[in-house]
Amino acid sequence: MTDSIYSPDVVIVGGGVAGLNAALNLAPRKVCVITKNSLGINTSSSWAQGGIAAPFSKDDSNESHINDTLATAKGLAKSEVVREVISESINIIKDLENIGVEFDKNSDGTFNLGLEAAHSFNRIVKSKGDSSGIEIMRGLTEKVRSSDHITVLENVSIDSIMMEHNTIYGVIGHLNNQNLPENHVVIQSPNVILATGGLGGIFANTTNPRTSYGEGIALAAEAGAVITDMEFVQFHPTGLDFGLDPTPLATEAIRGEGATLVNQHNERFMLGVHPQAELASRDIIAQSIFDQIENGNSVFLDCRENIGNDFGKQFPQVKSYCDKADIDPSSELIPIIPVAHYHIGGVKTDLKGRSSVEGLWCCGEVAATGIHGANRLASNSILESLVFAKIVAEEINKNPIKKINDVSQSFIRTYKEKTRNKIRAKKYIWQLRSSMMRNLGIVRNSQSIIRGLKDIVRIERESKGLSAKLNDMILVSKFIIVGAYKRKESRGCHLRSDYISSNEKYKLNIDQDLNSMELDIQKILETAQLRVDDKNVAIQKIY
Repeated sequence: MTDSIYSPDVVIVGGGVAGLNAALNLAPRKVCVITKNSLGINTSSSWAQGGIAAPFSKDDSNESHINDTLATAKGLAKSEVVREVISESINIIKDLENIGVEFDKNSDGTFNLGLEAAHSFNRIVKSKGDSSGIEIMRGLTEKVRSSDHITVLENVSIDSIMMEHNTIYGVIGHLNNQNLPENHVVIQSPNVILATGGLGGIFANTTNPRTSYGEGIALAAEAGAVITDMEFVQFHPTGLDFGLDPTPLATEAIRGEGATLVNQHNERFMLGVHPQAELASRDIIAQSIFDQIENGNSVFLDCRENIGNDFGKQFPQVKSYCDKADIDPSSELIPIIPVAHYHIGGVKTDLKGRSSVEGLWCCGEVAATGIHGANRLASNSILESLVFAKIVAEEINKNPIKKINDVSQSFIRTYKEKTRNKIRAKKYIWQLRSSMMRNLGIVRNSQSIIRGLKDIVRIERESKGLSAKLNDMILVSKFIIVGAYKRKESRGCHLRSDYISSNEKYKLNIDQDLNSMELDIQKILETAQLRVDDKNVAIQKIY
């Protein structure tokens, strides 16, 4: 094929809830949405089992929802962002209903609200039990397909943000599964919105699609954007331990309906850990399950008594996975493991979704807006994605679209030369994922962090130039390693066994850019060299 060149007012990289809602709200601007798969397929959004937190019940309020969010965030959330997002939660639900999204309701027409961990009230608006993501994506996808102002490019991966003299010219990518020298797609635009999702795919155990490996963060960093709080990776306590990759999720709502956590001795270990037991925040439960596994125990979700025969009706997705594993949740225990689920850090944005690079906007999981702080409150993620997508669109719509010169062929050729080899590097990718899970997983310490860094440096050296995907995974892993090393405390979902308490000194964001990160990597290696290479040093095993 020859080069395909598009010139929309705005280009959106990513086709989850954030990208699609931004596209819809940008009307009448000409918008191009780019997805790596078919629209609506293999996104974290479509896999989401929970719902959207919104204070609809008569006893609930915005203030209660705000307070729960701030408490879970462990001192790092930006209160103004929290207030902005939550104040829009009810309006967002109404917007979705207006485009045909159907939510579960009671016979009197009120929402059938679910309860999840660390929420003071039932406030989870859900669809078809545990199928909220599928239903929300169905509604958004159908609306996008029928909108004349939106062009969708499917099965396209973006390789670079085109920039010159601090000016964005658009993006350049390639058609997937067509490794041809002339296989390029060029979208020239002064406004680029990254809505690429998270990075769970760099961990061996994750609920995210394997296509979610932080490429949006890599694109932004290479364009000069500030990256922040990369160390905060939220591990969901209840992945289904069925030996699948990615790991299927057992939604938190199951515990909200009364399911308990037990070990093989039938001990409810959470009773001795936290007053809220199974409804404590995710970081606490994930660490407790980690401790059980480290002590040689197996961990299970017990739905037999409090849900029983209603399990399939309430949680059809989870039931289908259990059926394939030949497990009956009404009479048998469900084996679980903690899994990488959500990334709180990412590209640093302001209250309007702007990155530090003019013309580069972010919304959804790729963005670090400040709402989640050090730990995300359940079912606030889709809410944040939808709200910030709307905010970004409204902000772009306020101003006339800046005109840019047509991208010259010489300019395109320069970026083609930068386009990296697309050869799959399965061996190295698996080595990286295993190392990140083992060394930068639920619990870290200085030794495990340095071991992880040494693995990444070796993989980078051995695989240089082999794979675009692997290069992005290496870059993103380095950002996580630097953040984890520099934050010498435990806070939220960043847990260090050598610094078990929070420290007011670290009640701050750890900002990085590409240059500072590489300098920090060298400093860490130089500082740790003797200690790591000393054969007499005991290396603690980290799950």
